[in-house]
Amino acid sequence: MFEARQVDRSAYGRRTLCSWTDAGWRSLLVQQYDDFPVVDEVSLPPVDDQVIVLVTSGQSIIESDSAGRWHSARYGRGQIGMTAPGRPTRLRWRSISDEQIRTTHVHLPGRLMKRVAAELWDRERPWPDFLSDRDPVLEQMVRAVAAAAAECGPDMYAETAAEFMAVHTLMRNCGWPSPTAPRNEDARVRKAVDFMRENLHLRLSLADIAREAGLSAFHFVRVFKAATGETPHRHLTGLRVDAARRHLVKGELPIGEIAYLCGFASPAHLSTAFTRHVGMSPSAYRGRG
Repeated sequence: MFEARQVDRSAYGRRTLCSWTDAGWRSLLVQQYDDFPVVDEVSLPPVDDQVIVLVTSGQSIIESDSAGRWHSARYGRGQIGMTAPGRPTRLRWRSISDEQIRTTHVHLPGRLMKRVAAELWDRERPWPDFLSDRDPVLEQMVRAVAAAAAECGPDMYAETAAEFMAVHTLMRNCGWPSPTAPRNEDARVRKAVDFMRENLHLRLSLADIAREAGLSAFHFVRVFKAATGETPHRHLTGLRVDAARRHLVKGELPIGEIAYLCGFASPAHLSTAFTRHVGMSPSAYRGRG
């Protein structure tokens, strides 16, 4: 996994951060380099990752060889370059400022990119591959994961960030997916709804429900909303309110106990959700009888 961490880059820069060794991350590889001011040529072998390179300091003229032709770009703070999985890279650059050239390299696992692409589209798309571009959202995400790796944040953070970056990168560079026609009888949605009903008393997260449906959280929200017309969170809240109504009609339990039985964090949370869905408070609903 992450063959790039084993590539010797000492001839053209000094590595200052590696999330694999420094933070113990296995979901995402983040490396930072102080690059040498002049590099005549460097050849990097292909790796099974989508490589994102962000310039965080310095300015340079960078050139990339494509089919025997060199293409150049001006590299400065905030510029992003990408290399597609399985593509070898041949580069050269020279500094055009006195400031140290610093770059952050993020490697999104190839298997993650393939899974996300399969969930977004029903056919293959070309992987993002370019020398220089600007993407403020991705820039902030790259800076965020580098900071988290430097502080030895948990791998859960890396895994979640990798999922978002994969979705964002593919949708920004390969186009938005076509709307999915609603499928009211989607077995995965039925399974998720059954899981919600059976576990209303638990603090269910989106990840818990999506996992039960066998989908990523991102794809699950799309599938669920297409089938039901509402988000999983809103549907779950509706199920909890319905369960609370049944308890209130029976009149056997205090409202505080009903709140916890139905999965609300407190009686106040029950009251807020109940009033929004039903149009009156739980106590007023019970008092109707």
